[in-house]
Amino acid sequence: MPGANRILTAAALVLALAAAGCADEEPEQSRLDEVFVEPTAEPDLLPTEEDLRDRFEGLVTEPYDLLVGMCFNQYRYLDRNDLPAQLTTAIGCSRPHNAQVYAIVAHDAPPGAPYPGEEAVNNWGLMQCYEQFEPFVGLVYELSELDIGMITPSRTDWEGESYRRRISCYVFDRNRWLLKTDMENIGL
Repeated sequence: MPGANRILTAAALVLALAAAGCADEEPEQSRLDEVFVEPTAEPDLLPTEEDLRDRFEGLVTEPYDLLVGMCFNQYRYLDRNDLPAQLTTAIGCSRPHNAQVYAIVAHDAPPGAPYPGEEAVNNWGLMQCYEQFEPFVGLVYELSELDIGMITPSRTDWEGESYRRRISCYVFDRNRWLLKTDMENIGL
């Protein structure tokens, strides 16, 4: 899933920057910041799943299973085979988190249509997410401190089950800080 991997990598960077920027805050916030794994170009420096198992915050879920309004975190780690892996957890919006789903849109391609390519899916998704941003946040995108992220289908997802043609739009802090509340109608 190249598109999803790019988004997940960007989300991991969000988490790393948030962890670095929150070092001087209160202990409760610092405890959660320690959960986030700083992305690195050298996979052997990542913690393993066993190292992180007790530090994942939230309920482990598939990114495609996130619903509108759900808040979530994403983690990067090494799996048991020492391969880079990513994990998504759903978490209550009152807990510090790195993103919140605000819209889910189904691509308008007819059933059986071939995969249009990552760039076409991303461009179409970004237009849809942009249109849904202001109604959810309560402020136009250009004035907001929030940014748009997407969970997009890969070619395998697209050509498999039809529900995998959905694109999940999510908001995250433009300055890479953790979000600490529900972003619906926040006007931020």
